[in-house]
Amino acid sequence: MDAEALRRARLNAGRSLYDLASVSGIAASNISAIEHGRRLPTIGTVDLIASAMGVEFVPVSLHGRATVARASAEIIMQEESAPAVAYRTFLQIADDLAAVNAFQRVLLAAEEPLRTRSRWDDAVAGLVEWRLGQVDAPLPDWLARREAVDRGWWQPQRTETPLALTADPDHVPEPLRRRRILIEEEEFASL
Repeated sequence: MDAEALRRARLNAGRSLYDLASVSGIAASNISAIEHGRRLPTIGTVDLIASAMGVEFVPVSLHGRATVARASAEIIMQEESAPAVAYRTFLQIADDLAAVNAFQRVLLAAEEPLRTRSRWDDAVAGLVEWRLGQVDAPLPDWLARREAVDRGWWQPQRTETPLALTADPDHVPEPLRRRRILIEEEEFASL
């Protein structure tokens, strides 16, 4: 089990460690140790914690691909110190989603990424909507909670030095364009 997935589920549910501890019967210090990888939980412990949050952890093989939620967390960790790495991680999400069938796309995108209030939230949501829409796959529920808000055009920083806005909105996939994210479709073509 991905300890970070447990933490993301707790935060997305709006639960504090102490609240979750009181509902699950697992000490807050133990939950924290599990979330930070200092303690390996038993399946029973994971089930108790998940049940207290109203979620179910299902083991699936991702064939070496990261979930959208995990990759999004990596983007946020890199966005200020290594923007080019953050952008490459975003493109890797696009490649991973494009490389698998519809069912696997749904699995990779099912877990809600943490909200960061960064424009990356909009970019990831638009990318997931676009890639799942390409194969007529059902969209995860979390996308409905992340509707487009007009905050002006934005494009991710691709290098250590910010670039001027250069993308043509007419060449941007519709779910990204609706969220005012300037990344042209050709940028998602794998080499």
